[in-house]
Amino acid sequence: MLICVAVDVGIRGFSTFLKKLWIPVWITAARCAKKRRMSTASPTPTDLAEALQLLQAERERNAALTDQLHQQATDAAQRFTEQQRVLDETAATHAELLEKYTAALEDMRALRRWAFGSRRERIVESPDQLHLFDLNHPGAENEEAHDTSEGEEDSESTTDRQATRRRRRKQRQLNLDALPQVEHEHDVSDEEKSCRCCGQEKVCIGEDVSRVLEFEPASLHVHVHKRKKYVCRCGGDSVVSAPLPSRPLDRSIAGPGLLSALLVGKFGDHLPLYRLEDIFVRYGMHIPRSTLCDWVQSCAELLRPLYELQKTLVLQSPLLWTDDTPITFLGDTENPGSHTGRFWTYIGDDDHPYAVYDFTKSHTRDGPAQFLASWSGYLHADAYTGYDAIIASSNGKTTEVACWAHARRKFFDARSHQPRECHQILEWIRQLYDIEDRAAELTVDDRLSLRQSESVSILNRIETQLRLHHATALPKSAFGKAVTYAWNQWRALTTFTTDGRLTIDNNTAERTLRPQTIGRKNWLFLGSERAGERAAVLSTILAGAKRHRLEPFAYVGDLLLKTHAESSDLTSLLPDHWGQSHPEFVLKHRLDESRRKAKAKRDRRRLRRKTR
Repeated sequence: MLICVAVDVGIRGFSTFLKKLWIPVWITAARCAKKRRMSTASPTPTDLAEALQLLQAERERNAALTDQLHQQATDAAQRFTEQQRVLDETAATHAELLEKYTAALEDMRALRRWAFGSRRERIVESPDQLHLFDLNHPGAENEEAHDTSEGEEDSESTTDRQATRRRRRKQRQLNLDALPQVEHEHDVSDEEKSCRCCGQEKVCIGEDVSRVLEFEPASLHVHVHKRKKYVCRCGGDSVVSAPLPSRPLDRSIAGPGLLSALLVGKFGDHLPLYRLEDIFVRYGMHIPRSTLCDWVQSCAELLRPLYELQKTLVLQSPLLWTDDTPITFLGDTENPGSHTGRFWTYIGDDDHPYAVYDFTKSHTRDGPAQFLASWSGYLHADAYTGYDAIIASSNGKTTEVACWAHARRKFFDARSHQPRECHQILEWIRQLYDIEDRAAELTVDDRLSLRQSESVSILNRIETQLRLHHATALPKSAFGKAVTYAWNQWRALTTFTTDGRLTIDNNTAERTLRPQTIGRKNWLFLGSERAGERAAVLSTILAGAKRHRLEPFAYVGDLLLKTHAESSDLTSLLPDHWGQSHPEFVLKHRLDESRRKAKAKRDRRRLRRKTR
């Protein structure tokens, strides 16, 4: 504050100060010159030569005085210029420090929220709260037209919700009849069977039944295969014996069940191998960690053909969702130490329902450029600059689709800095998501028509606000960064309105990468670059099982047996095909849970739209 006052007072008052200063300086100088002339005045000269000499002396004194005053004025002007430059630099430094302080304060708030706050980016509003802005929903008239029909359904919806609550209470009761039953009979002693009054034996009139859900730890056991050998005593024929049952790994003692438990534990339950080593000890045998690593490596090579098939099918999809996350891996002898690699995910559309992982040792564009070298279509991605070169080199065959969830997050984080502007844009983004919620159950053509009729007008409003704030917002502030991000990505942010198959955000890819982020918190790092490639193969297999709600232990065990056979049909082993041929291993409770959550979410959003 003192610096600001000094700047204001110095700049506005220094010129006035100089003007006031020169007036007494000239007056004082004139008086001094007059006194000197009077004190040194001589009698009036009597001849012309003497008069000229006196006149010349007076001129020299006046010239010296003028030079002195001119030098003083030059020095004062120089000091003024220097002081003005110092004040300008001070003001610029103050503005820069203020900007850095604001940015640091915003970073500190974001850090505190990340460490102690809620992860959910939700703005909770009271249903009685009116909006401060004139933000009418473009589809409000259409919704009002449906209010009558929806109003008639309110009573039915209330009844349905009550019935749903009763079903949920019933579903919370575990289905114990589906499990093996171990009965334990408890009887009283012979003395208690006799009546203490008459001495006769009591009659059994029934029994009380109570159930206890118990757990038996898994155990390791050895399958001993004895193959009979037969030979003729005449020696004319060869020895025959029964064929050896198929096993996933040649010359290995590990069966499909053990290998499936290992892979599911490592890449499904995200357990590091040292924990699995201890778990197997509890099961009855210590298996060295080096042996477990060898089994993981062999299984990855065994399942690589299925991975390559899923990769080929994903690249046939006209739509892709992609994202990446960092992972630490250890270097080799030539490049020791730890390094930061990347896990990339590529997800196909509903006609190609597979998610493929790829590992690269850096975050350069070479990884996605190599993976997408022969692909073209719509690419859902974030604002990673590596995709720009890929899209630019495709000659218009690849179109970027940006993520509105990323754009919204930046305005959500900046709402404390510019509350009115941020909440205004957040409200419009909420309206875009409400439209997408209504369009979720529509066909592709109807979804596109709804976006063109309602979403485009909202996007035009957002674009107008971004153009206004882009020229005025501080570039290093959180609000300025949010505006710059949305403005630079604006063309890609509006692409979803041109095709009904596209999505408004890239949350599909982020959800698919979540298991990797959970895993790296447990096993911390990968042992080598080759280990990252093997992890990508095995993570792809487990991701397919999770996407199609397959029981992973049964699915992976069957894959290990069938991929070992030379005549195996890889198409039948794809997760969607395998689930259709093995419906008993589809996790129906996960399907029901997903459907219930999706329906509850739609009901909440529909109720929220009604109350606005």
